[in-house]
Amino acid sequence: MKIHLPEWSRWLDVPRNKARELVRHRVLHGGRGGAKSWTIAHKIVERARQHPMRILCTREYQNSIRDSSKKLIEDCIDRMGFGARGDRFFTLNEREIRGSNGSVITFQGLNGRDAAIKSLEGYDLAWVEEAATLSQSSLDALVPTIRKERSEIWWSYNPRFASDPVDQMFRGQTPPPGSIVLEVHHFDNPWFPSVLSRDMEYDRMRDPEKHAHVWLGRYVLRSEAQVFRNWKMVPYETPSDAVLRFGADWGFSRDPTVLVRCFIGRWTGEPGASEVVADPKGTFLFVDQEAYAIGCPIDSTPALFAGSDTRKPSRWENKPGYLGLEGATQNRITADSARPETIDYMVSRGFNITPAIKGPGSVEDGVNFLKSYDIIVHPRCRHLVDELIHYSWAVDRQTGEILSQLADKHNHVIDALRYALEGARKARSGELSFATAGRRVSLDAYGSLTGREWGEDRNDPWSSLRGRWGGLPYR
Repeated sequence: MKIHLPEWSRWLDVPRNKARELVRHRVLHGGRGGAKSWTIAHKIVERARQHPMRILCTREYQNSIRDSSKKLIEDCIDRMGFGARGDRFFTLNEREIRGSNGSVITFQGLNGRDAAIKSLEGYDLAWVEEAATLSQSSLDALVPTIRKERSEIWWSYNPRFASDPVDQMFRGQTPPPGSIVLEVHHFDNPWFPSVLSRDMEYDRMRDPEKHAHVWLGRYVLRSEAQVFRNWKMVPYETPSDAVLRFGADWGFSRDPTVLVRCFIGRWTGEPGASEVVADPKGTFLFVDQEAYAIGCPIDSTPALFAGSDTRKPSRWENKPGYLGLEGATQNRITADSARPETIDYMVSRGFNITPAIKGPGSVEDGVNFLKSYDIIVHPRCRHLVDELIHYSWAVDRQTGEILSQLADKHNHVIDALRYALEGARKARSGELSFATAGRRVSLDAYGSLTGREWGEDRNDPWSSLRGRWGGLPYR
């Protein structure tokens, strides 16, 4: 099957750069929507089919194969007719992809694995995805390891800071010999999807600074006014026993409608390189899923939150094809109280939603509570990442002085996150007591169950509250 790629993709094929040096590094950087990863995945499949090759697909953080580019490459194989529904040139297993000519494509994370990286010397090609997050130690270990004759390293990323090691290496005054460094943006992609175009225009009209970073690949300007510095983007597996917390923010006009899912926990060992454990007294806040849509009509909001309805008869349609969040209909959602009619509509469709309690200082209290945790954001929550980067204190335009009030922008996912944690915040401060229609249950100041009445299962004190933590009626 003939696949049409952007015109700039030819730079992934040329054997020499403009200085007539044999290509060693092919670097693609720029804003969102340029089809960088999609194009690279197709070129990797082409190369693996043309010649027997060992190809490494890597990134800084990869705690499981789901965090890798494997699914993207598998989709490309199917689209090109080389998989199970085509000529069966490639076979897939859980950890790697193999070609009938001996090619092998493997997937591995780099963070904290310098010794393992140094064993990868037999590879012909390495693709470093999301290279902006690469640490200096990982970069220093990887480059000399991929040393086979005429081997190449491909780098793709959306820039963050000029101080990031990959930018220091390739966008400084003197890139390494054999480098091709390309700036790729949405306007270089002839198939730029309309859904992304709407998101981009929203950012351009509302916030030029965010538009410049997200869509034009400009650096983030570090500022003392930045609110959140206590966060990292790291892939992880959500524990099956996590107490999930959901928060929602309703869209007004061109503002987005948002649902976010999170839980409190800790790492069993080194943060980012060990297992995640659910723990209500943990010091880490894990945000693992988000739903986000601009201009979402009210009748599409149930689908945005929960995907297609599996009940018969169906309570809503899912014409946009939203995926939704796991557990959105089974768990309580704390939502912005400014739209009671939206809450009523969602409740009528089977959602368990309670309005957030607002008042003087509630925003600041909620933000300070979020700052009391180390926030770990899964890479799929890209809108939260954007907001954590840009959310800031207001600045006096005349004096440049940082004011004591929060700027009212870059805050929709963050507001939803505040709402999701409202119950935990009030429980920690001792402001909440809980009531049920039957047996009485109370919480101490740290959110632990007290008393002897546990609900349905005396051996499992969480049985009567699981899925409703922080969401029972306030007195």
